[in-house]
Amino acid sequence: MTAASNPHATGPAGETTEQSRSRTFRADILAQPANLERAAATFLAALGRAELRRFQADPVVFTGMGASLLAGVPAAQTLRAGGRLALAMPATEVVDPGGERVGAAFVAVSQSGRSAETVAALRAVDRPRLALANMMTSPLADVADLILPIGSIPDAGISVLTYTATLLAGAALAAVLLTGEFHANAGALAEAVAALLEPADAVAERVSSRLQDVRAVDVVGRRFSAASAGYGALLIREAARIPASRFDTHQYLHGPLEVAEAGMGAVLLGAEREVGLAGYLASAGVTVLLIPDTDVRVPDGVEVIRLPDMPAPLRPILEAIPLQLLADHLARARGLAPGVFRHHQDDTKVKP
Repeated sequence: MTAASNPHATGPAGETTEQSRSRTFRADILAQPANLERAAATFLAALGRAELRRFQADPVVFTGMGASLLAGVPAAQTLRAGGRLALAMPATEVVDPGGERVGAAFVAVSQSGRSAETVAALRAVDRPRLALANMMTSPLADVADLILPIGSIPDAGISVLTYTATLLAGAALAAVLLTGEFHANAGALAEAVAALLEPADAVAERVSSRLQDVRAVDVVGRRFSAASAGYGALLIREAARIPASRFDTHQYLHGPLEVAEAGMGAVLLGAEREVGLAGYLASAGVTVLLIPDTDVRVPDGVEVIRLPDMPAPLRPILEAIPLQLLADHLARARGLAPGVFRHHQDDTKVKP
């Protein structure tokens, strides 16, 4: 029985699902520095004991659904940048005819371990199967050749703690598959997140007041920020119930940009083409938040949240923070409690 189905079940950090549900979305956001250190200790210990030779085959496919799939994107990009063949692929595509032959090894990501599509994907393949999950006993664990614990406290509702912990786990796994070692300092990462919370919160609150009456929000980024663009759009839809979409930066220039006008919002992640795009959108009347990874000259009319310096594979962890805070302020201004969902689909989770 998993934590999601048993209120007394405990996750890796020893907290019951009942206890996690007593927290709020905002409390989860603020708890991330300590949770990242805790998750790193759990995951890195397990990773150090794991036998990973069978997962050295290319291509490596990271698969999952929703935020779990997005969390696998930076890991796949890290492997590609290091010369390996890797991609992130929705679990539904793995199950589609021929999908099981795309990868030579599969890494399935599911915080609950109960995502029906992800479990089905691992069942469909006969190649080496590694699972990243927050619960070590789950339907996903039953079909994987190896499971590694994400090590996070369970989320109160929307994926916050488990998302950033999974990003860290993916970065560590990719580094070990490439070089055999992971050198990032989890304590320094946690300190960077803690230092970002207060200044990002102030800007997010100000931006949310300008976005109250928007028709929709576009979240735009590329490379490692592509995962953050998807996560940000998902957060805004789930928490604040505002239509939101994600786009690759350069894809956005090929048509989607045509909606740019007053009454629209945009969040841009990056410091390259995103800077010029931010200025252009603001001049068209769009409410714009820019989240760059380096020091840039901010265009007139654009709000900015600057990120601490961090290696590219870990940057999506920092990018998640302002996106979470923005979604929280948007939701609370609309009288919503993030994580209290109106619509439930019974076939998305494997029943115990």
